[in-house]
Amino acid sequence: MNTQDLSELEQARIFTGISGEQIELLMDCVHGEIRTYDKDSYIFSAGDQISQIGVVMEGQLQVENIDYWGNAAIINLIGPGEIFGEAYSSPDSEPLPNDIRALTRCRVLFMDMHGILTTCQRACSFHNLLIQNLYMISTRRNRYMNRKISHMSKRTTREKLLAYLSDEAQRHDSKHFTIPFDRQQLADYLSVERSAMSAELSRMQRDGLISYHKNEFTLR
Repeated sequence: MNTQDLSELEQARIFTGISGEQIELLMDCVHGEIRTYDKDSYIFSAGDQISQIGVVMEGQLQVENIDYWGNAAIINLIGPGEIFGEAYSSPDSEPLPNDIRALTRCRVLFMDMHGILTTCQRACSFHNLLIQNLYMISTRRNRYMNRKISHMSKRTTREKLLAYLSDEAQRHDSKHFTIPFDRQQLADYLSVERSAMSAELSRMQRDGLISYHKNEFTLR
């Protein structure tokens, strides 16, 4: 693993408080392996039984659910420094329920979950810190999914949009913010039809609730 790789990994939440030198030592314990994926490649597919978690080093991934008729629902977007697969990589886990696809060219570090959870003979303090970081990320991910369920549980498209945009304003601590989705991605995230959502956004702007340009929004 070269200096650039270690520098990138030091920025990842799962390695918070762990130095590049310590990360390199951990790779033996967790069977670390870096892989590269082209745009639109599938990292994992629904139904896969996985034993590794991934750390995005470069690029962006999309966790998506495709139904029988080909309709997509976006579950999550995963960028540099973030992890994926942690909820389904233990030995007794169910198969992966969603596809994980590269939206851009990506580089991903994979680590064996059993290796993460089983501390080595050296009982390194930074290995224990890795486990603590994984726990904190998992609880944060659970809170994110609870917010998503809250947005989707609203009855109308306007209510879903207002719930989502209100949460984004609070997350950015500003009435002006940029969301990570384009129009189709936002529609998929909220499980609404794109043209109906776009029409509702126009009505909300006309009613003085919001103003927007592409993915930049201001709450009025």
